[in-house]
Amino acid sequence: MRTANSKYSEFPSKIDLGRRHFLEKVAVASATAAVLWPGSAKAVMELWEEGDPLCSVHYEALQKPDGYDLDIAYLESFIGVSKSLTGLAELDRHIANQYMERFATHPQLSKNLDLLIRAYRAIPGGNPGENEVKQSIWMSSDAAVRAGAKQLIYLWYISAFYIPLDITPGPKPPLQDDPADTRKKIWVYGTPEQYSRGMIWQVIHAHAPMTPGGPRRYWASKPHVA
Repeated sequence: MRTANSKYSEFPSKIDLGRRHFLEKVAVASATAAVLWPGSAKAVMELWEEGDPLCSVHYEALQKPDGYDLDIAYLESFIGVSKSLTGLAELDRHIANQYMERFATHPQLSKNLDLLIRAYRAIPGGNPGENEVKQSIWMSSDAAVRAGAKQLIYLWYISAFYIPLDITPGPKPPLQDDPADTRKKIWVYGTPEQYSRGMIWQVIHAHAPMTPGGPRRYWASKPHVA
């Protein structure tokens, strides 16, 4: 199903079992986790019913990526690995660029992104498909690469990272995909626009909570389905 004001190309009707299981865990985590907004977003969200500002903890983004530079080639690799990991055939380049910069300048995740991109570029063939990416990245022996892959999926579907709370300044060691890590994790969101464009809303055929679902008085008319 697709609404007339959809911002994305049609979402694939089938999601492989591994990705579906991962998204189910995302849904459970999102229902119980705390929320963190970056200081650079300067966004004020309000509780839907109470109208009070949502409490938030700000973190300081890095001035630049930790040990690498962002350019067009890096963006192409970012989009390529994003398509393979999310199962989405088309991605908005403007949003992709925003997500890449958020990932690259997050103090806990900057190194993870570069390890992820390096692993993607190292796959033989130059244009790897989902199966190659699954073997080389999702099932990688490098826990930092696996952690980066999971954060990338969170980013596209939820528009947020899901990481341990750490607001100390400066870059950190890369996050590890470690089941034994019992630290409390929080959702780290970006801008309100990114929140409203998380792909999870298309999956469940709904608009993001606390955001308008269409033009003025859209609710008074029967939805148009393409």
